[in-house]
Amino acid sequence: MKRFLILTKSLALIQLRNGAVLFWNFAFPVLLMLIYGVVMSQYMKYMTPGVIVLNALSFGLVGSSTMMLELREKSILRRLQATTLPAWQLITSYLLVNIVIGTIQSTLILIVGAVFYEVPVSATSLLLVYPMIIISLLTFMSLGGIISGVAPKAGTATAVGMTIYFLLMFISDMVFPVSSLPDNVKEFVPYLPAYPAVQLVRSAMIDATLDEKWVTYLLLLAAYGVVATLIASRLFRWEPKA
Repeated sequence: MKRFLILTKSLALIQLRNGAVLFWNFAFPVLLMLIYGVVMSQYMKYMTPGVIVLNALSFGLVGSSTMMLELREKSILRRLQATTLPAWQLITSYLLVNIVIGTIQSTLILIVGAVFYEVPVSATSLLLVYPMIIISLLTFMSLGGIISGVAPKAGTATAVGMTIYFLLMFISDMVFPVSSLPDNVKEFVPYLPAYPAVQLVRSAMIDATLDEKWVTYLLLLAAYGVVATLIASRLFRWEPKA
């Protein structure tokens, strides 16, 4: 347990000492909310859950995948491989650090929404929304694991992750309603990984209840998470590509 705690602390410090992490995961979400508030203040009740999922998606596809590649490029993973530390402790520590940072990020967005834009927040909504946020983070981190397994460098992972992020941003009901999309796009949007996450977070946060299709959405997220985890585990490597 002592080794696990030391590793967790070390991974957390690696993230928190990274200026890019501090900006994109803590400052940028708040700045994004304030910008949206100036432009579309009347829609902030609808948009706040979308921004939460949007940033969870960014964190999973870009933040966590880049972190794994940096650990690999700096030979930290190779040194850990040479120790007696069980692999499950490394994975658990990695997930824990990322989930905590992602949850803090979501909390900042919630606070800004409640304080500046009167987004409804209750004990019931919080009890429902945080499990949905964590499930979404786990799913997106699994997808990020595929990116970190394929990308040769952290910069490549960032480029790939941001490309997918922006594509999903505009068509997954996070910022723009699905009703505004072309009919041929509407047909496949519900099957994208970000869409069920948005529906689960939005209903839990705004209505303080589970979406009527919550079981279907959870199963879809679980399917993405399981398949992505299996693929990421096959692509995982301790050393950088030659």
